Amino acid sequence: MLCGSLILLMATACTDGESGKEATLSASHVCDATLTPPSAKALENLASTERFNELTGTNQQGDPNKFSLELAAKRLYGEVKERNICMVYKAGDDSGIPLLKIEFEPTESHPVPEEEARTADRDRIVFPLGSYAEINGDSGANLYFACSTHGPEGTSRYVRARMYSSGGQLAPGSAPDDRMAILNDVARGLARQLACADEAALPARVPAPTTA
Repeated sequence: MLCGSLILLMATACTDGESGKEATLSASHVCDATLTPPSAKALENLASTERFNELTGTNQQGDPNKFSLELAAKRLYGEVKERNICMVYKAGDDSGIPLLKIEFEPTESHPVPEEEARTADRDRIVFPLGSYAEINGDSGANLYFACSTHGPEGTSRYVRARMYSSGGQLAPGSAPDDRMAILNDVARGLARQLACADEAALPARVPAPTTA
């Protein structure tokens, strides 16, 4: 392992050549250190652990696999395999299955919150957050926020943040609000990177859901 003891204590990036994952990180250091103390605690609740890993190495385009807001913004209009995705693993879990992954894509539209709230069932919880936000069952979460960006085919008015939690990875009984707290904070970070934080109007704390 290529890392000094001081760097390890600071939970910064070091390469573990055997696993292809970073040395152990605290919750506050994953996803380009976008999580605030409440959402970092939410991640610990979801995982029942305080230690995590992210991938190292590079993808087919030569970009780092490790998530960064700068690269996520740069590759926003790329194909799925080109996007910079935040993949978080439980430290010490050798299954190869991520605890969660978060990715972003531009979009021209979003679901209507009022309509979705009226038709939501017990497996879907709608939050009054961004342009539209929901938790899907025990694995999915979506957050759409206003953010005008320019791509090869023109301008898109919104960005969709999507989280997927792998089955069996989340702690039993973990709160759906914890997933939205994490997704909201990473989305807020990208909105700042894209210079649309005012437009996105994502709050520091996730409000109570419209449906429960």
